[in-house]
Amino acid sequence: MSFLTRKQQSISESVNKDKILIVYKKVRILKDGNTYPLFIDNKKPFIIGKWQHCEYHPKKGFAPRSIRKNDNGDEIGGWHSCSKPEASWIADELKSGEKRVWLECEAKDVVEYKRPQGIWYLSEWIKPLRILSKDDIKEILKNEQ
Repeated sequence: MSFLTRKQQSISESVNKDKILIVYKKVRILKDGNTYPLFIDNKKPFIIGKWQHCEYHPKKGFAPRSIRKNDNGDEIGGWHSCSKPEASWIADELKSGEKRVWLECEAKDVVEYKRPQGIWYLSEWIKPLRILSKDDIKEILKNEQ
């Protein structure tokens, strides 16, 4: 059973296994200097320059997202990312002092969704390339127009 709604399925493309996309992922950056996912499976750091597989971790309060099933019938999770480093609904800094930054990444095995907020992706694999500075973000957004 797929966890995508009928509406989501109708606006998504099939998993594209041949293409590697540049995507942007908002992450937490901790005092240890490492970056971590915001909410789900958020104890495992991202490693710059290394492909990382997304595991499926349903979490209470979050809609379960799966991009497909593997050969054993198990759900395969998807890394959430955006087509540009822009997500005004996700704060850059919390009252707790937690800071959030954007990673520029390569992604493969990607499903694309066209949302009112823009294009976002679920991908089975992600490879963080670099942490973006505010100047990097401005330049990327300027070039996207």
